[in-house]
Amino acid sequence: MMGCYFSKPDWHCEWFWNPYFATANRRINYKKENHPDWWKNYQTFTQNQLDELMTRYGSFDILWLDGGWVTGDDINLDGILEKARKQHPGLISVDRSIRGKNENYQTPERGIPETQLDYPWESCITLSNDWGWVPNAPFKSPQKVINILSEITAKGGCLLLGVGPTADGVIEEEVTKRLHEVGKWLRFNGKAIYNTRITPVYRDGNVWFTADKDGKTLYAIYALPEGEKLPEVIEWKGNLPKGNMKLLKGNKRVKYVLKGDKVEVTLPKGIENEPIALSFVLKK
Repeated sequence: MMGCYFSKPDWHCEWFWNPYFATANRRINYKKENHPDWWKNYQTFTQNQLDELMTRYGSFDILWLDGGWVTGDDINLDGILEKARKQHPGLISVDRSIRGKNENYQTPERGIPETQLDYPWESCITLSNDWGWVPNAPFKSPQKVINILSEITAKGGCLLLGVGPTADGVIEEEVTKRLHEVGKWLRFNGKAIYNTRITPVYRDGNVWFTADKDGKTLYAIYALPEGEKLPEVIEWKGNLPKGNMKLLKGNKRVKYVLKGDKVEVTLPKGIENEPIALSFVLKK
């Protein structure tokens, strides 16, 4: 799916931050009731911006609207979306932090919910410490990104990973290396992430669980902590397997034993020191 980002506040537009007044905070810097013509100009400006985005740059599946302190009522978002959906049938709207019909899924920022949630959501997390580009940024390791992705997926969400390009639109080499490493892991282990469903027992320690959409196959992802080596044996309670258990990477069978409600999995020797994903059929 292809998404389009738009910030409802525009700090470079004189009808939002008018140069006559100070900019005390991120909100409009004048009173609308004193300058209704200015605000009308801003509404027209916003409408024209979104019309351009929705008509000149191909097909979109998501319109991701930032800046919740400007509400849909402020800019007539209902009318904007009605027109946009004629151009893009099935368009998903993300009027983030504005509860209601135009926030089709929620977007917690820079963190992960404590538990599974019963509505659509994604965590918005930066690869560095900032959304935009900064020099000499400290980037998260591929392993940390994989662990974050595993936790979010097990809790039923999606990961929005923010990467800030340079002023020239270039993605830095250190960033691309990390993205390629995450992509490499997903090529082997993506079954445990893509098109999965949540399962009631979704965590035990460093092990996160997801379910295939058939409802029978489960995946156990061991989120290897940074700086540690894979243990010889992985353990968890609940989600008891039956039949064969395999590593997704290499399709290797692994040995396991059941001790009551506990599973003990012996990992093969010589596998790469990275997060691993196992597949098995759930014992009923």
